[in-house]
Amino acid sequence: MNAKEFVDSLFNGYEQTEALADFKEELLANLNAKIENFIRKGLDTDAAFAKASAELGDVSSLADEMSLKKRKQVFEEAYMDLRMYMPAKRVAGYVVFGILAFFGITAAIIAYFTIRSVDLLSGTSLDFTSFFGAMMPFLTAAAIGFTFLGVTQETASMLPVSKKRGAWYAAAAGLICFGLFTMPIAYFSIKFANNIVNNVLAFDIPVENLETLVPVIGIIIPFVLPGLGILVFLVLTEKDRLKPWAKDFQNKTVAQEMAIWNDPVKASRFGMFSGAIWIFATGIFIVLGFLIGFKFSWPVFIFATAFQLLVQGRMYK
Repeated sequence: MNAKEFVDSLFNGYEQTEALADFKEELLANLNAKIENFIRKGLDTDAAFAKASAELGDVSSLADEMSLKKRKQVFEEAYMDLRMYMPAKRVAGYVVFGILAFFGITAAIIAYFTIRSVDLLSGTSLDFTSFFGAMMPFLTAAAIGFTFLGVTQETASMLPVSKKRGAWYAAAAGLICFGLFTMPIAYFSIKFANNIVNNVLAFDIPVENLETLVPVIGIIIPFVLPGLGILVFLVLTEKDRLKPWAKDFQNKTVAQEMAIWNDPVKASRFGMFSGAIWIFATGIFIVLGFLIGFKFSWPVFIFATAFQLLVQGRMYK
């Protein structure tokens, strides 16, 4: 058996990738160099080959690693890259709706500062009315478009919904978005009308805040509530769209978590750690509350939450 046959025999059964071929060439060159070195030291060809091949060590683990990396790379390129699921038309749709949203925000800013620059109207509610009014049609259309494209988009782990169901998702998003934008428009329009009546016409008609909010809140009924109803119905009746490999990964993840929390020792240890953390945090909160004020002592709970997550992460490890 010559050096090349020996190297090839080491990798029988492995995936023949470009990276593996490069590795074999490098290994063969190294082996030939060792053989020539031993021959120059006085060994015959067979003895030099035997000693050089013995010094190579176990290369099977390296080959396994290289082959696994190549398979992972091929899998990611074939399945995990979102671009493979996005034809040019869909990409163009995302771009168009993105530009539409950006145009709406820009138009709203221009409208706001244009109204503010007019001395007669400066300080009134018309600037905010113009701001939300200019933004509303463009962002509503963008929300509808992004929602439809998003739910009908196949990903590496999720199957898309049908176009009919996607249209219902888009309709729900449009109703909710339209209602939410119309509410501030109505609110500031009513305030502007009251200012005109009271200031320009020299009337003094007191308007309670509640009277101003009633028609604004009423906008929820014809727009936001139907949109939420459609959205809740769609979510509750949605079928499982996970792909088989993603579902298998999810099941394995759940099984691992259950294995951790079903261990009574680990569960009780985590419970004691959590109790100690929150008792300690509550004590610090009360002490700092009396010393520097409760409005400054609440961040202690953020640190307590972070510390508990670190403990939980340590348990997973």
